[in-house]
Amino acid sequence: MLQQSAFIKTNLKSSACSYNYQDILRTLRALFNTINMDDALPNVEQRSQYTLYLIDGATHNWHNLVPADLIALARQYNVVIFNVERKAICEKNLLLNHVNGVFYKSTPSEEVFKGLVKINAGELWFTRMILSQAFSDILVATSSFSSLHEGIELKQDDYQHLTKRERSVIHLIAQGASNSVIADKLNISDHTVKTHLYSAFKKTSSRNRVELANWAQRYISVLLPMSKQ
Repeated sequence: MLQQSAFIKTNLKSSACSYNYQDILRTLRALFNTINMDDALPNVEQRSQYTLYLIDGATHNWHNLVPADLIALARQYNVVIFNVERKAICEKNLLLNHVNGVFYKSTPSEEVFKGLVKINAGELWFTRMILSQAFSDILVATSSFSSLHEGIELKQDDYQHLTKRERSVIHLIAQGASNSVIADKLNISDHTVKTHLYSAFKKTSSRNRVELANWAQRYISVLLPMSKQ
């Protein structure tokens, strides 16, 4: 029998007493041989040992923007968001970014169990309305190009003028980093960060940080691949 293991990324102090959180734990114990939890994800080289990742959303607001590190994780592994408020996320955005399902703080325990069983069997756990909306968005996007390769060629001119430093800034913006954090990570001044940021705004036709981050999440995986950690 295949050994099933789950990893929970959570802030134990803020979530341990949540009713939904306890439902998740009880269900996981019935479905998985091994359950580990921490407030940080495992190192990249250790992630393949887990068959499901559960991300505690209690302290996050991902309605307008899904973090780049969460998208990267969901592209490779089964990912579920749980213990989250409805107003804090957009289900369609999560689905389009490869998340497998969502459980809210108000989700009944029987629905949590049913959903985790389905997800563990390879299915998605979203409402039909969300699935329909996401499918419609995909159809609209794909109809804009005669083929994926032609689409990339068509769009390439929009991105080829980005400098290496501007790409680095965009990657960090997509992860929600502030100007000071970007300056520290890239070892440059705050003023230089602003210069690169404004240049990136212009080259990507973005009006603000949220639009730039959304641009990155739409195109960066195809045209500006992130280096492996």
